[in-house]
Amino acid sequence: MTQPRITLTSAAQVIAAIPAALRHVPTESVVVLAFVGKVLTFAARFDRVEVVTQAHKMTDVLRRHGVESVVVVTIAERPGKKAAAVENLVVAGILATAVDVIGTYWVPTLAGPAAAQDLDTLATFDVDPIASEVAATTALAGTVIEGSRTAIGNRYAHAEQVHPAEHADAAQVLEELAAVVSADELPDSGLIARTAAVITALPVRDAMFRLPLYGSASAHTVMATIARSTRAEARVQALSIAGWLCHRAGDGAAANIAYDAAEAEATTAGIATPHMLRLLRQALDAAMSPAEIRSLDIDAETVRATTGAHLPGAPDRE
Repeated sequence: MTQPRITLTSAAQVIAAIPAALRHVPTESVVVLAFVGKVLTFAARFDRVEVVTQAHKMTDVLRRHGVESVVVVTIAERPGKKAAAVENLVVAGILATAVDVIGTYWVPTLAGPAAAQDLDTLATFDVDPIASEVAATTALAGTVIEGSRTAIGNRYAHAEQVHPAEHADAAQVLEELAAVVSADELPDSGLIARTAAVITALPVRDAMFRLPLYGSASAHTVMATIARSTRAEARVQALSIAGWLCHRAGDGAAANIAYDAAEAEATTAGIATPHMLRLLRQALDAAMSPAEIRSLDIDAETVRATTGAHLPGAPDRE
């Protein structure tokens, strides 16, 4: 479905659009909304910790993407308003060395209607993310706005472990996965076990970057399911692919959380963080666009040459 362009004409509308832009309801966060002209190009969120360091990193991203102006919004509960306002203005001051800061705001919550404040004029106004046109349009497009980052993390939480199969044919596993993704189905325990047995081989892991050609959202669901039921390197690799699929679809928050889970699993298992995961994290931190990150899509000829699998893709499936 093609999502129609929505014009945001007020600060209240811009702030109300944040959960839809991030695909989750942020709390205790600083959100930077980046504009080129009057077009919102991306939204970036970071925790209210080390805001100076985070803001300096953000200036590099804004310059690289040719951003012209930003709005800085701090979401913090009312008892922390004073500190939140100071943090917001510090961040805005740093970002102003790179771009035009056209608005600084504080709001206590975006989980429902609230009174926001313009930190430049001290004027207050009502914000209602639930009733916003952006939220309605996002829902109609089939995009889920999670209630919190924790809800996103639950997508990757450990489930009952499925142990790797003793024997598995890589080409057959890849073709089975493609079929499951194309059919919008979930992998059964047998396929998860076979996947766990082969995903740690780098040519096989790399071949899985072709799965979105059979359905991007379905591919993420399949990889998240595999990640929940596996451990150690198999889980790390599955989470890396799941995170890339989120980044590729424009969901940076979910990508970040998947990478966090992958790094945590590597630490727990006592294994080195894979080079691919480090590169994917760097790409996300640099705010590479979904179009740029799709450059990791792999062609069918390479997959066939390295794994023996035949994955021609499903035209128009995405």
